[in-house]
Amino acid sequence: MLKLKKIGITGGIASGKTTASLLLEKHGAYRISADDVIHQFLETDPKCIRGVVSLLGTGILTDGKVDREAVASIVFSNPGKLRELEAILHPPLFDRIEEEYQRVKNDKRYSCFVVEVPLVQEIGREGEFDLILIVLSDEKIAKDRFIASGFSIEEYERRMKRQWDVKKKAEHADVFLSNTGDFFYLEQQIREFIYTLI
Repeated sequence: MLKLKKIGITGGIASGKTTASLLLEKHGAYRISADDVIHQFLETDPKCIRGVVSLLGTGILTDGKVDREAVASIVFSNPGKLRELEAILHPPLFDRIEEEYQRVKNDKRYSCFVVEVPLVQEIGREGEFDLILIVLSDEKIAKDRFIASGFSIEEYERRMKRQWDVKKKAEHADVFLSNTGDFFYLEQQIREFIYTLI
């Protein structure tokens, strides 16, 4: 029996990764968001919560819960703390991804298995996927999108320091989608990509 292709979706900040992954889901993909899984861990997983509080201190707690904005404000300005945080969160994240893949890999209802995982290349996990798909966007458009969603230009610059530049990310990807602002063109590319998997 053929197994579903396991696809990692990446791209620069605010490039349209989530939009692309949701369109893939609309067209039959089984979808996971790495950010959503991490958020779930920080809300419900006692081991992860203890590890993060031990690393960053009780100041990241608001009403007894991990405040993700407080975490981000620390780690995106402290590369060492960010690496330590990733060492806590990435192993259970990729365990969860693999568990979900094993659960649905032979399910004919799905066209493929996609995981939105922005830093898949930077953390050396691209080998765990059959394909790496990158969503490419004009940098000015992406920056404007990011700021329009409530972030500052300083936050954009801090987060970009953690990522490879888009050209390098593209060089290490297998499939390219252009997201220059036209939603319908992006969806057309998604349809064409799904067709290649049949």
